[in-house]
Amino acid sequence: MSAEQWGTACLRNPQYVEVQRATCYTRLGEARAADRLWSQIIPSAPTAARRDVGVWTARQATAVAKGGEPERAVELSRSAVRIALDTGSARARRELGTVETAMRPWQAEAIGRDLAEVLAPVTEGRDHG
Repeated sequence: MSAEQWGTACLRNPQYVEVQRATCYTRLGEARAADRLWSQIIPSAPTAARRDVGVWTARQATAVAKGGEPERAVELSRSAVRIALDTGSARARRELGTVETAMRPWQAEAIGRDLAEVLAPVTEGRDHG
């Protein structure tokens, strides 16, 4: 992709700044702040932004996992997987890998096994090493 195609993302998406803010909060482990923003951004996204919503939902799942809400993270992951499969979004699939990482503290528990089952359609064949 050229810089022209990506360089104007802020002009095409009126939520660009808030998405970047929520993404930063998620990556910094500011789970509550990230979750609040994702909860505002995602429902207000236009229908045409379905691929983006898949990515954002996976990021919200990561945030809530980091915030100690593994059950909610699995439910959000379920939605993100559905969107990733429906749209073929590689970005959403990649973001779901971050959920997997954030959920490591629960991987030996039932909720961790639930996540593995939810993610299976987008992680099958991927090297888990």
